[in-house]
Amino acid sequence: MTTIIVSEKNKAAKAIAEALGAIKTISISKRIDIYYVSAKDVYVIPLRGHICEYKNSSLFKSWTKTNPRDIITNPKAIEKVPINYAAPYIKILKDYSKKADLCIIGTDADIEGCNIGLYDALPYIMQVNAKIVVSQLWLSSLQKSEIQQKFNNLIPPKFSWGASGEARAIIDAVIGFSATRELTNTLRPLLNKFKIRFTSIGRVQTCLLYLIYLREKEIAKFIPEPYFNIDANLIHQTGFFNAHHEKNPFKKEFEAIAKIIFDKIKNEKIAKVVDNSSKIIQRGPPSPLNTSKALVLLTKHLKITANMALNTMNALYLNQIISYPRTDSDVYKPDFNHRPILEQISSHSNYGPYTQNLLKKKRIFPTKGYKDAGDHPPITPLESLEPSNPKFENKLQVKVYDLLTRHYLALFGENATESKQILKLLIKDEPFKSEIVALITEGFLEIAPFLKPHYDKMIQIIATDIPIEKITLEKKFTQPPPRYTDSSLLKLMEKNNLGTKSTRPLIIKILQTREVIKRIKRQYLITELGNFIIENLTKVWLPFLKPDFTRKVEEKLEEIKDEKRNMADVVKEVKKDFLDLFDKFLSHKKNLLREINNYDPIKIPNTAIKLSQPSVTSSYCPVCKSDKMKFINLKNKRFLVCNNDTCKKFLSLPKKGRLNLLDSTCSICGFNVFEISLRRNNKYYKYYLCPKCWNESFNSNNGKGFCSNCEEYCIIDGKCVKK
Repeated sequence: MTTIIVSEKNKAAKAIAEALGAIKTISISKRIDIYYVSAKDVYVIPLRGHICEYKNSSLFKSWTKTNPRDIITNPKAIEKVPINYAAPYIKILKDYSKKADLCIIGTDADIEGCNIGLYDALPYIMQVNAKIVVSQLWLSSLQKSEIQQKFNNLIPPKFSWGASGEARAIIDAVIGFSATRELTNTLRPLLNKFKIRFTSIGRVQTCLLYLIYLREKEIAKFIPEPYFNIDANLIHQTGFFNAHHEKNPFKKEFEAIAKIIFDKIKNEKIAKVVDNSSKIIQRGPPSPLNTSKALVLLTKHLKITANMALNTMNALYLNQIISYPRTDSDVYKPDFNHRPILEQISSHSNYGPYTQNLLKKKRIFPTKGYKDAGDHPPITPLESLEPSNPKFENKLQVKVYDLLTRHYLALFGENATESKQILKLLIKDEPFKSEIVALITEGFLEIAPFLKPHYDKMIQIIATDIPIEKITLEKKFTQPPPRYTDSSLLKLMEKNNLGTKSTRPLIIKILQTREVIKRIKRQYLITELGNFIIENLTKVWLPFLKPDFTRKVEEKLEEIKDEKRNMADVVKEVKKDFLDLFDKFLSHKKNLLREINNYDPIKIPNTAIKLSQPSVTSSYCPVCKSDKMKFINLKNKRFLVCNNDTCKKFLSLPKKGRLNLLDSTCSICGFNVFEISLRRNNKYYKYYLCPKCWNESFNSNNGKGFCSNCEEYCIIDGKCVKK
């Protein structure tokens, strides 16, 4: 019986063929090989991912002569067509399936893989051989033993998984094509000023951009509030430890009370122990890694993008080093045999001693997570490779493998033991408290030190009187919420059910490519263009931006996968829901057009970022006096530039710190005064500056412009007033 196996990528195809027997490579072209296993009469055909895509039909080719709304209502508006590189792959599928009795779908074992195999490739096979029998090869790794075992135990095709992927493709095409075209046509005058051809709109990516915008808005509106801490530095036999007043932090309204307490105890030399208790805490090992947890782990500790992390894991999978990296499961099935993996790793130069100890103590059963999705086991190292092994293609693969392997080994480790000592003290009659958490035994943390929290040194307190080294009253400021990183964005998307474990990294990358967000120092910031789009869409199209709409779509797609819903019904339902949203946008479109006509973006390169700083001064340009000045933030420079194109006056601004434009103006020159807030050594500072005076002082270097150095005036309650 002649068999064809359809694989998603060349490396996977070759691994499958080699596991089944001696192979003969048939070169179709410079880039395409297929693999023949004569002993089993099997042809393994690799694809190149998707070979088909949805596009607008010829009826809707023109962006200006067609109505974008009709893309939603007209079933002939989109069509599935071969991708430009697909022709030779389609020919191979047809040629070899003509003589085949069995077709095995061996594409990646997830929704997208099922969609590629069953909805891209299989229709071409059925065109020439309608009677061919279809099965599926469901692989969690490309190891020889698993391929052989799964080849002998083929499963029925997961058509519902493929249908879920197909519904997603149709829905996202309809929404993306119609919304992108409508918004781009509407925003055309603005996009021309930014030298951008079009702006991309999608149900997931635009919702994510909205959430990033909301965080930026939070930061911009945030006003640091002062608070006060009273702390004592105490002396023990081998060093120092800290105690904190039990009423810390004292809010601004209790500043006077904090100062009274501090004045009362600041010269005290002894703290009396009124309670000394301790307890032992067991810190358990982590749970196994699914895709989401692995991406968070890698982006956090390696400081790489989510897209880079997923691509690296995929490369390790194709090189047969780890199991399939796209999985929702963080629970191993009871019959998963870990012993062979552990025995192999036990000879590794870095992990060997720890693993040998696991085997010696018969610790071969891992921790459990919360979900067995039934697709694949958690991400697992399958080989014991030294860092210099040539199977690694680059240094990043070595680092990713190291983290994944150490995390895997930690699953079998013993608990880490912590000691938590709680001291309650009195300084005069003021209550203080000190918590000292120390590590007693490392347990699993020995192999996974990146999972360690901060620990104190263990100390022994026996005496009831503790000498005081010093007591401090420190003024601090509340902090704004942090900007999103790759790790926190992934968590945000998972929380709001935006995208899938596989698509989330790509969605973040798309927003960067479209120049609506930028990644600077591992933080994501919204650009001037992104800010304008979302700021105005919130006024006219908020229901589309909120996570509720896309969350409901994801739930419907999951129901298709679970065979609870029909693909056609779900697509029809989502189209109807989106049409209602689209019509709401059209009804408010004139408001958006008005904003565009009134908007004049700063004429700067697309690398410019609008942070939480002011966009325009209330003072006029000190040279031409005909227009106000706009704020510009480039990668390494910040400055104000006159809004009048004929005037070239600009004023430099400090490179660091968050700028806040005060209502007050400088009493010397009449220009705006800025408050600059920044953090150094975990302490919050702020100062005031007049940019005009400061720029004039560059030649003399006399410190002019810094309001704290001014002899005549000072800033009180945000106003420049005479001393």
